[in-house]
Amino acid sequence: MNTHTFNVLEYDKLKKEIIKYSILDTTKLKIEELTPFKDINVIKKELLYVSEVVEIEKYDEGIDLSGINDIEKYIKRIELIGTYLIPEEFVSIKKTLRAFRRVKTKLENLESKYRNLYMKFRDVPVYKGLEDIIEKAIDDSCEVKDDASLELRNIREQKKNISLNIKNKFDDIISNPLNAKAIQEKIITEREGRMVIPIKADFKGQIKGIEHDRSASGQTVFIEPLSVVSLNNKMRELQVREREEIKKILLRTTDMLRMNKEGILKISDAIVDIDFIYSKARYALEINAIMPKIIEKEYLKLIEARHPFIEKDKVVPLTFEIGKNYNTLLITGPNTGGKTVALKTAGLHTLMALSGILIPVNEKTEIGMFTGVYADIGDEQSIEQSLSSFSAHLKNVHDILENINKSSLVLLDELGSGTDPIEGSAFAMAVIDYLKSKKVKSFITTHYSEVKAYAFNEENVETASMEFDANTLSPTYRLLLGIPGESNALKIATRLGLPTEIIERAEKYISEEDKKVENMIANIKEKTEEIENAKVEIEELKKESEKLKKEYEEKVIELEKEKNSILKEAYENADKMIKEAQNKAKALIDKIKKDELKKEELKATEKSLNMLRQNIREEKTKNVKIEKKIKINLDLKIGEKVFIKSLNQDGIVLKDYPNKEKAQIQAGILKLMVNYDDIKKSEQIDKQKYIRVNNVKKSNVKSEVDLRGKMLEDAIYDLEKYLDDAILNGYKEVYVIHGKGTGVLRKGVHEYLRTASFVESFKIADQNQGGYGCTVVTLK
Repeated sequence: MNTHTFNVLEYDKLKKEIIKYSILDTTKLKIEELTPFKDINVIKKELLYVSEVVEIEKYDEGIDLSGINDIEKYIKRIELIGTYLIPEEFVSIKKTLRAFRRVKTKLENLESKYRNLYMKFRDVPVYKGLEDIIEKAIDDSCEVKDDASLELRNIREQKKNISLNIKNKFDDIISNPLNAKAIQEKIITEREGRMVIPIKADFKGQIKGIEHDRSASGQTVFIEPLSVVSLNNKMRELQVREREEIKKILLRTTDMLRMNKEGILKISDAIVDIDFIYSKARYALEINAIMPKIIEKEYLKLIEARHPFIEKDKVVPLTFEIGKNYNTLLITGPNTGGKTVALKTAGLHTLMALSGILIPVNEKTEIGMFTGVYADIGDEQSIEQSLSSFSAHLKNVHDILENINKSSLVLLDELGSGTDPIEGSAFAMAVIDYLKSKKVKSFITTHYSEVKAYAFNEENVETASMEFDANTLSPTYRLLLGIPGESNALKIATRLGLPTEIIERAEKYISEEDKKVENMIANIKEKTEEIENAKVEIEELKKESEKLKKEYEEKVIELEKEKNSILKEAYENADKMIKEAQNKAKALIDKIKKDELKKEELKATEKSLNMLRQNIREEKTKNVKIEKKIKINLDLKIGEKVFIKSLNQDGIVLKDYPNKEKAQIQAGILKLMVNYDDIKKSEQIDKQKYIRVNNVKKSNVKSEVDLRGKMLEDAIYDLEKYLDDAILNGYKEVYVIHGKGTGVLRKGVHEYLRTASFVESFKIADQNQGGYGCTVVTLK
């Protein structure tokens, strides 16, 4: 890359636009010296930094850089011990340290959103202590504060007192009627650091004192009255002491900065970096730019690219690529049609992206790693271009061809122009051949028909044109890929009303070969328009298809909702049936308890209950689609205690049928066949307990059980048996009397109740129900 390329692509102009947003002179110089980076990782990082600052400006109230200064020169100047800074320089350093601390604090608070910026400045220190030291010594008006030291405070208080005494002395002189004629003006002024009064020259002997000065006319003398001479002497002495004390304060404060020199220099560099990134971000916001994708290979894909120097409402976005299916893009079209703008857009956007500057494009844009961008672009609308020689054009092309390689991007405007069309065409085609042989990516514009025809038939070369509306005699600035541009000179002349005789004669002078080329171009354009119309139709069909697809998906969702509603209703019906069955089972149990059924009737009841459970399952199967069951292996043992889910009750295993996945369970006084999926294993109990449960005497169960005076183990056993009977009798709430005593029995009962699966909750009874001696149990 060279200066000529930067000039013709307006890269230098772009940097001047960015500089407008800079604060520091160091930053301005850094932007002036900016060139594209060579390392892809550096480029990506730079783009990320700028992109994150743009996001901060948009959504997080921006970055406050007010007060920053170039402080590096101050820190380097105090490297020598004994040197010190002046108050103005201390204030600049303080404001810069404070500005960086604000920025870093903001990045720390937003670390998760702006990770890259946070990491860039994470290790740069902040110096709140130094800020406070400077703040204590020097105010923002760059004056050393009275509180900077006790000695300075004392000196300044003495100065105030002496100044007041001097003023009183002068007031006495001025207010004395005898001196009225002698005093030129009733003011107190200063000469050579001493307080004096202006006296008329003719009356100078009237006021005794020392003459320090005369006016230019000689009519006024400035007298220091004898009564204030000693006071002025004291004031001069205090002023000297004050200057010495201020110097000591500045030396001490400078020493503090010198001790932290390395860290402050890091802050100085960081502030320049922030200002640099901020300048690029502010410019990106101005031109509505975004971060493109940077890729390793030599490839350029611009989507809806806008030249940053053309007004937003006037620029026509360009879309094209190079480096994938072809390495050379030949653009044709009329003058002022936008060919040069297309070349400049491609070149400038590449330079911007490789320099870490956001570009005004669509987010799908991709910029490749070009090690060099070379351009020979003229402005055909300028007088300078009209007067330029072909030799200058050749020199630029020569310099470009000398430096290019496979990773170069070349932009050549009106290649071969400025000389005989036949030789110019031959030259242009030869240059294109050379660029192809080097596999260089190139954008080239031309007017020559021979070059158009050559490019159309050449491999690895794509043709394009800037659209021109012959009806309005104006360009549309749209880039049409795959279509070489027509020559519109005669069409324009006809529209402008030139005599038909001239138009016809001009057409005769056009060679047959050129006519063939123009006819070919016209035919291609016609076919392309047909294709474009077909694409529009396809797009409409696609939209219609999408609409139908959306309607179908909505219908599927609606049917799915209806299906879910049906399933929900089926489950609710099944649940209702189960509850009814449980109520019937309880009614049967009540009858059994009252000895209303004989032994044979008991067996019939058990059979009815099993049949009822089977009917529930069959009804549920009809209403609800049940997923395929996974085979269950419980490995039950005779006498083992289990929990029956559907009855919400414990039971004892009497017999096990693994092949059928069923077991015979003794639940209270009932014997039931229960499926494995309705069984939950509990702790084993011994056969003695099983026998005792089996032989429980049928009797009416009360709503309370008294455990007082029993050992804990016996009490828990009796409680468990009682709760079984209570559940079978339909109790929802029972009272367990354990007495107050030592509390051991109450604690053991409570521990058992916490683990009992059929207990919903329990609590200590109210005072009128037994208080701490009784527990109220709510059953499921």
